[in-house]
Amino acid sequence: MFAGLNFHHLYAFWMIAEAGSLSAAAARMHVTHSTLSVQLRALEDALGGPLFERRGRGLVITPFGEEVRARAGEIFRLGRDLRDLAERGTTGGRLTLRVGVLGTLPKTIACRLVEGALDRNTTIDVQHDSFERLFEALAAGRLQVVITDQPPPQGSPLRLHAHHLGESSMLLYGAGKAARERRGKFPESLQGAPMLLPRAGSALRRQLDQWLGDREIHVDVVGEIDDAGTLRAFGMRGHGLFPVRAALASEIDSMGGARRIGTLDGLRERYLAITRERTVRHPAILRMIDRARTRLE
Repeated sequence: MFAGLNFHHLYAFWMIAEAGSLSAAAARMHVTHSTLSVQLRALEDALGGPLFERRGRGLVITPFGEEVRARAGEIFRLGRDLRDLAERGTTGGRLTLRVGVLGTLPKTIACRLVEGALDRNTTIDVQHDSFERLFEALAAGRLQVVITDQPPPQGSPLRLHAHHLGESSMLLYGAGKAARERRGKFPESLQGAPMLLPRAGSALRRQLDQWLGDREIHVDVVGEIDDAGTLRAFGMRGHGLFPVRAALASEIDSMGGARRIGTLDGLRERYLAITRERTVRHPAILRMIDRARTRLE
């Protein structure tokens, strides 16, 4: 079966799956709708199973199709890596590492984690996005590693592996009136306090909600903000208490205007590098994993 596999047909299927429809894929590939349809049917015949189901006027990928899509993405990622390797071998070019970073992570934390990959022979290409979109890009081979604060999703057809980069404890800061009114015993002094928090659904927000709930502390959530820098800016202007990674405390302290309210005991944010490989071979990713822990101190 493998000997008869046509990789042009596999690429056509992968593009349809990525684009979401035959028409969109045809437009991207500059071919006709009928050409892609013929190639898709030929691939299904070669593999012995349907890759899509037709529902109404659209196509929905089958579970078998999802498995094929994941492996096709890996094949084409390896093809790009092979091309890059050949170009570096013949031209002495630099190695490019394509990194995805969860958009809710503080930019300073992301920089500290990723910069360990850099050397004079490596260029980094960094993309910030949502958890779901980053893993889609990793599956499709557009990214080689994803930096996040939560493990890969359960039940995914992809075989993803998490590599520990480090962690940071969490502190609570405040400025102005919001801070002055919370000088009592911590954490009891947080009862009813105005609070700026990450948006519901994020890994850190779930931990913060759990921490407060365990202590039966009810706060007044005055803002839910995805971007850590924007959340901090509101907090520095006195609009509410705000969480700060201990790894970034020196930056907050040096700015002045905000004071530490207390430590969120037992709450730690963990950072992971997610790859398709259990054993990492990419030299830049290996450097990043090896150096990350010291860069959070």
